[in-house]
Amino acid sequence: MKPTAEFYTALQVAYDHFNLTLFKEELPQVIFTTQRQKGMMGYFSPDRWGSDNGKQCHEIAINPLYVGSSTLIELMQTLVHEMAHCWQYCKGKPSQRAYHNKEWSNKMVSIGLIPSTTGKPGGKLVGQHMNDYLEPKGLFITECINLLRQKQFRLPWVDKYSLMHRQPHSIKASQSLEITNALADVDDELATQLTTGFAHLFDEAQFEVQRLESSKKVKSKYSCSDCGINVWGK
Repeated sequence: MKPTAEFYTALQVAYDHFNLTLFKEELPQVIFTTQRQKGMMGYFSPDRWGSDNGKQCHEIAINPLYVGSSTLIELMQTLVHEMAHCWQYCKGKPSQRAYHNKEWSNKMVSIGLIPSTTGKPGGKLVGQHMNDYLEPKGLFITECINLLRQKQFRLPWVDKYSLMHRQPHSIKASQSLEITNALADVDDELATQLTTGFAHLFDEAQFEVQRLESSKKVKSKYSCSDCGINVWGK
């Protein structure tokens, strides 16, 4: 299989699995894209695509810079979070300007992902910018495990520059304890697969981590006190 097909087929396998097990196959098929939008883990865009025969299709975008510096369970959280937006657009009443309202929040709770403005217990359940955390022994965790067991799911490609661009809203940074607690009763091997960073699942030598240092300014500015001309040099 060609690299493009390998990568997007993996996302499609996960989407179809969660559509069946979490959303009772109520979601239509979507087009996946990868977007390196700063501070964004992913997004859902309704009716973004049109075909030459007049059909329309929704889009779910995933940020590859976020994926590479995260874990499998975080990728699945992002995917299902956007699938919940798709469900609400198709079956419910979404609020304007991407506000996460009570209907969306209730749907997330029902599938085992608890919305939170902080990404932790105690945060608000609705809001403009939302994260989510795992319900221990919840449906979402169960189906993540089934995805690994039944489909032998794996992500075949990651962005090798992702470690240089860790996303500021990474779930990993704010929810590591919650994830650990939620997976406390999960088989150790499966829990490791779900929580090990992609950078450690791949050959770490592939990842570019030193360029961040070389990108720093190494030249100094010199100004002529008479004519005001500026030059830069080491």
